[in-house]
Amino acid sequence: MANRTLLTGSGGGTSLVDLLDRVVDRGVVVSGDIIISLAGIDLIQVNLRLLLIGLETANEIHRTNLEGRGAR
Repeated sequence: MANRTLLTGSGGGTSLVDLLDRVVDRGVVVSGDIIISLAGIDLIQVNLRLLLIGLETANEIHRTNLEGRGAR
């Protein structure tokens, strides 16, 4: 098993590997906006969306959606 570094200084904390495993297993969406402006006028606006999900979870969701549509 991988060497696990604790997030907290005490012995009862959650490891970084466990935390990432939970996030990837359930999936997470991260979104943000970047706006570059000059003299109060927006010149560039970038909308960012990131979906982080495990392959097994994505396949399970895909399979569930196909069954709901009656696909074979």
